[in-house]
Amino acid sequence: MSTLVIVESPAKAKKIAGYLGSGYVVRASLGHVRDLPSSKGEIPEKYRQEAWANLGVNPENFQPIYVVPSKKSQTVRELKAAAKQADRILFASDADREGEAIAWHLSRLLGVKEPERMTFTEITKPALQKAAAQTRPLNLQLVAAQEARRVIDRLVGYTVSPLLWNSVGSGLSAGRVQSAALMLLAERDLARMRFVPSSYWLVRADAQTKPKFMATVIAVRSREHPEGKPLAKASDFTSDGKLKGGVNVLQLTAEQANALAAHLDNRPATVMDVEKSEVRVRPAPPFTTSTLQQAAGRIGLGAKAAMDAAQRLYEGGYITYHRTDSPALSDEALEAARQEAVRLFGPDAVPARPRQYATRNANAQEAHEAIRPAGTAWRTPESVGLDGVDGALYRMVYERTVASQMHDALYEKTQVTLVCGAATLTAMGRVLLVAGHTALFAQEKEEESDQRLPPLSVGQTFPLKARKPEEKKTSAPTRYSEATLVQAMEKAGIGRPSTYAQTLATLQNRGYTVLMGKHLAVTATGLLVTAYLGRHLPDVLAREFTATMEAGLDEIAQGGTTRIAYLTRFWTQGLALGIQGARREAPELALPHLPGVFLHAGIQGPGLTVEGRRFKLPEGVIPAELTPDDVQAVVLGAWAPPKARATSSGSQARTTRSRTVKAEGETPTSRKRRAKAEGEGSTAAKPRKAGTRKRRTA
Repeated sequence: MSTLVIVESPAKAKKIAGYLGSGYVVRASLGHVRDLPSSKGEIPEKYRQEAWANLGVNPENFQPIYVVPSKKSQTVRELKAAAKQADRILFASDADREGEAIAWHLSRLLGVKEPERMTFTEITKPALQKAAAQTRPLNLQLVAAQEARRVIDRLVGYTVSPLLWNSVGSGLSAGRVQSAALMLLAERDLARMRFVPSSYWLVRADAQTKPKFMATVIAVRSREHPEGKPLAKASDFTSDGKLKGGVNVLQLTAEQANALAAHLDNRPATVMDVEKSEVRVRPAPPFTTSTLQQAAGRIGLGAKAAMDAAQRLYEGGYITYHRTDSPALSDEALEAARQEAVRLFGPDAVPARPRQYATRNANAQEAHEAIRPAGTAWRTPESVGLDGVDGALYRMVYERTVASQMHDALYEKTQVTLVCGAATLTAMGRVLLVAGHTALFAQEKEEESDQRLPPLSVGQTFPLKARKPEEKKTSAPTRYSEATLVQAMEKAGIGRPSTYAQTLATLQNRGYTVLMGKHLAVTATGLLVTAYLGRHLPDVLAREFTATMEAGLDEIAQGGTTRIAYLTRFWTQGLALGIQGARREAPELALPHLPGVFLHAGIQGPGLTVEGRRFKLPEGVIPAELTPDDVQAVVLGAWAPPKARATSSGSQARTTRSRTVKAEGETPTSRKRRAKAEGEGSTAAKPRKAGTRKRRTA
């Protein structure tokens, strides 16, 4: 008896075939085998005269047109031939809604009336043998959710993107997820433009004790304020440089700060209060997709590179499935993690009961476990034979999972209040009492507050040695990094684990964002796109609306609503009405930090309007970084990029696309535009890696 097992990638197929042994034939579908038509040539003849044919979906009844792309024809022929030779077919695509849809499409093409699903979250021999023995029917609710997602993304992209072409510029796209994510970035850049820095002073002194410790002035007494008036600190100011309402603090001048330091120098200080407390620090939960992408920044990986490495580790049988929003562990994994902790640190390393974690994300699907080492007997980072980024990422997964089952770290926190002349000072120290889960990490960074204080008692005196006062300025809101943007998207309910990395790549490929160091800055094009959508189609940008749409897809998957009801609500009665009423007009955006200067969309690309005159904006200009001198240089045609100019990672993203799909904003007539914009067909653009499934551009 021969059993055909169909997975998504050749790498996975080879590994699985080795574990299942004789009697099984394992083949790869190379991702999706059917999709909506991407060009006029792919539209079946019987639909070509329909007014909606270029959409690939009938917007009246939401009936999609599915075709086998020409590049998948050979794969489908080979799978059909293999199916004819098999007595049984198991559909083993990934256990999420995309994977369920792949299985459904394959079953339709192969003529399997009652398809069997073989699902697993790790590629190990026991897991695969169990999955082959315990199959399940196809989950048609998951299939419906995926189809609803594909249809709404196609309708949004194919109808909104042409508005951008006519109003902002050619080759642009909009999408249900990408546009909401872009708005997060644009809001942050605009906040930076509106920001006005405020100054305040830090006055510090070193206590001449053994060991020495540093104390900071927090208040100064005077006749008017015998109890002491607090010194201004960063949190006392608004983003426009003003003191917050109700805040009554002392804003020192440079002369006053120096005089206060001189007042402290060599003067005795008296301990007025010593407060000690215990602080427990719990271990972090095991990794989800989002937290893995965030943590990967510590080893120099962006979101896309982290997912590529995780894909390799999963397909190699090193970790469990890496697209998950659940931090929970199975009973077997809990036991394995505890065993590792005991092996490393002894039986006292773990609490009496296992720790289990639940997500705080209300929109989480929790269909899978957390990301953890595969199997029930985990291999140490030293024993797996991995190096480079794969080895570093495996170590992170291993340590995070084992640490999650260890004891809390216990610290003793000490806060001391001193009085020295007219000044009140405070100092804080923290000492590690019980290492707990931190024992697993070789290099644990100490915070400034972790200074070790000597034994102190109320009434004790000692001299101070003043430090040079430091003038500080409040900081503008920090731009998102790839990691913090993923975190913000997850918190807002924008997208899903499978889409985070691809969304970031799309924003960069479209020229909406560039990397400045490790942070994402919004380009002129990106700001103009959000300006246009914000005026004409605000729902496309609204994170609440996008999160509600995502939650609706979960409802379909859970049987709470139908695909038609969902699409009627969000398309027919929602977005379609706004799109029909949207006007084609070039957007203009005032730059808050440059009075009288506007960003506008022009025929030759983004430009600046200065005193009513229009000037083309040179390539590479980031609007939030413009200064008045830069504006003058643009007016004179003399602007040159700074040495530390932003570097776009768009080309890098293009060459590492491993789970790419056609853009939401692509129509048959825009195929060439997209090819040109993305570099397809050029020597710089690499094809999607074989065996990786197409994911949506959102």
